[in-house]
Amino acid sequence: MLIPVSLTLIALLSSYVIYFTFRNKQKITCMTGMMISMTNSMMTSIALGTLLGVFAESKDLTIPTIAAITIGVIIGYLNGRPVSLMASLDGVTAAIMGGMMGSMLGVMLQPKSIDIMVYFIDILFVFVFVILIRLIGEETREKKQESLVKKPLIANPIVLVVLLVFMGVFVFGKTTLFANGTDEPEVEDIKFTATSSDIQTIHVKVDGYTPNNLVIKAGKPAIINFKTPKDDVCASIILSKELKLNLSLNKNADNYVHIKPLKTGVYHYECGMGMFKGTITVK
Repeated sequence: MLIPVSLTLIALLSSYVIYFTFRNKQKITCMTGMMISMTNSMMTSIALGTLLGVFAESKDLTIPTIAAITIGVIIGYLNGRPVSLMASLDGVTAAIMGGMMGSMLGVMLQPKSIDIMVYFIDILFVFVFVILIRLIGEETREKKQESLVKKPLIANPIVLVVLLVFMGVFVFGKTTLFANGTDEPEVEDIKFTATSSDIQTIHVKVDGYTPNNLVIKAGKPAIINFKTPKDDVCASIILSKELKLNLSLNKNADNYVHIKPLKTGVYHYECGMGMFKGTITVK
């Protein structure tokens, strides 16, 4: 729910700023137009890059970066063109930087932190755009006329604050449910039977996983203990599409993960950033 609402919010606010700028293009100076175009394109590309980076398979930055930069460049050009070509250029270059930063942030997020960070990005996005819309209004000196012209609800600060409050209730309410165990269980709470499963240990270290390859029997359940150190390490985030793993391991603990019976083959997993990788060979 949070991601679709965030995408809708980004689309509506960025589009409205483009429209508002175009409507007042004759009264906006080149310097102000540059600031408007740069802010709109950079904030949009950062927010989009973050959202797309979260869903990147194998933590590949290619698609999130290209998509965020492309959309940001289009917004920067459209927002600045009614004012001047210089304003468009400022928006285009800002989009390149924002898209790269946003996609990197999205890829680096830990699974448990995604909702909170997305919500934080939404708060920043709304705050900046409320200021941006006010800036356009002040620069065009239409204070008397603005009271007679009804703005859309999406440009109303009160409506935006109420929307953020509801989004916050969703985010922190979901976090509470997760903590109480009514949603998906934590790694350490996964139940297993020692007599019916093969238990093996993988040591999670600063430089990766030891052993790097684990061998288990085909057609039989297994339990892997990801033993973590006292300090937080990148390898404590474990992702695997093949094994359907999306784990955030507890530090300085035994993290038991139940592996269902698998067919023969080699299954891959990696850390949250894709820097450290490991395999499970099923024979």
